[in-house]
Amino acid sequence: MTSLLDRDASARTRLMPSPDDARMLLGVAFRPSGVLLAVVSVVVVLTLVLAGSDLTGTFGALAGTWLAVHQVPLGIAGATLSLLPILPTALLIRGVARQVARAVTPSSSRRDVVWVVAAALGGPLAMAVVMLAMIGDASTVIAMSTPGFLATVGWVLLVHGLGAALGCVRGTWPTPVHRLDLPAWALAAAGPAARAGAVLVAGGAVTVVVSLALSMSTMGAVLEAGGGVGGALGLTALSVLYLPNVVVAAASVVSGASAAAGAASVSVFETTGGELPAVPVLAALPESSAQIWWPVLLVIPAVAAIVLGRAAARATATLPDALRAASLAAVLVALGCAAVSAVSGGVVGTFGRFGADVALFAVTAFTWCLVVGVVAAGVAAYLLRRHDVHGWDDPADEASDADRASEPRDAIAGLPAGPAVEQPESGEPADAAEPTETEADAVETDTVDSDATTDDVVSADVVDAEVVDLPDEPGTKGV
Repeated sequence: MTSLLDRDASARTRLMPSPDDARMLLGVAFRPSGVLLAVVSVVVVLTLVLAGSDLTGTFGALAGTWLAVHQVPLGIAGATLSLLPILPTALLIRGVARQVARAVTPSSSRRDVVWVVAAALGGPLAMAVVMLAMIGDASTVIAMSTPGFLATVGWVLLVHGLGAALGCVRGTWPTPVHRLDLPAWALAAAGPAARAGAVLVAGGAVTVVVSLALSMSTMGAVLEAGGGVGGALGLTALSVLYLPNVVVAAASVVSGASAAAGAASVSVFETTGGELPAVPVLAALPESSAQIWWPVLLVIPAVAAIVLGRAAARATATLPDALRAASLAAVLVALGCAAVSAVSGGVVGTFGRFGADVALFAVTAFTWCLVVGVVAAGVAAYLLRRHDVHGWDDPADEASDADRASEPRDAIAGLPAGPAVEQPESGEPADAAEPTETEADAVETDTVDSDATTDDVVSADVVDAEVVDLPDEPGTKGV
């Protein structure tokens, strides 16, 4: 009975984390959210102080900002604000991923990983409930309505779940690959997809920077209307926060899709004007109709697709695998464009929706990467195989290697045979009566010593040897 109780106690001990593991799990659960809360508190207090406002609704503003970083839509003065900056959200996801990656290793058991993921999700959920309560309490003082519970839980789980997943993959790599048992070409598709997405984002960023440089006068007018240095600094900070959102919208435009800014819309083929909020970064929107040279921007997605195809060809070993990897990478790029554009867009009160056309952006990105990318992968794979850069096996090369290997054997076989050694009339063996000498370039001999009553046995490998006749020794002629 005692042994049974001991076994039960040891089983419960294995299921529960140790004290050291518990401290680590507390860090995973509350450190990223706690750091975010500290930063948000400083920003909110400084903003209220610089604006000369009282601190009555500080807790409500703090809770609302914390939820906004998690992309939770907010209700302010009866209007909905769902267009939220993705830059703080991306930094939060990175922080969660780093914290989780430190807590797991490739040798971590499934139970350990489950504990870490549960902590990474449980801590933020608890803090989200507290933030909802704070907003509900402050709603009587400030014009902010409490967000929906399900929407809050869903967005918090999505943000921290994505960070936890990335952290688990990073910390336990390459264990997930071994467990999934995916083909090599499927694993090779992730890198080309990431490169193509980076090219699209870089193209959108360059487009935004050039457009802002050409609209400096409009930006200056918006900053002057901010009401002093404090207002200009606030508008500048707001523009920096929303700059990644604008870059994503620009990436959709250069890929052939469109982006909306309330009633206004932009594409490389046409533009529509409309009323815009007084935010300096929106000066990147064109003030005139579409120009005839704007379709030249479509070279950006073409370059992205070529980069995808070339990377897929270099990451695979055969032409069919290169085509499969490029096709899967095109799907991944489309899914990534749809997800990022959906998160980066949203509604701004009465102005309407801002952001890229999610469906059209995904379709155009997929089309570019599938058509141009697969063709580029095929061409690159053919060139790599032709010039033997990748080291693929070529039947012609194998045949030439076999021919080169057989040349020494053919040369040795073609050497003329030496004259036969005359056998003595007595019938004794020739090597016993007349020992011969050999001239060789390389000789390997293995000698085995035996008793004095036995003859020495010598085994020799003679390469490129020539047998010559020696003159008869005196006294042996006529024997």
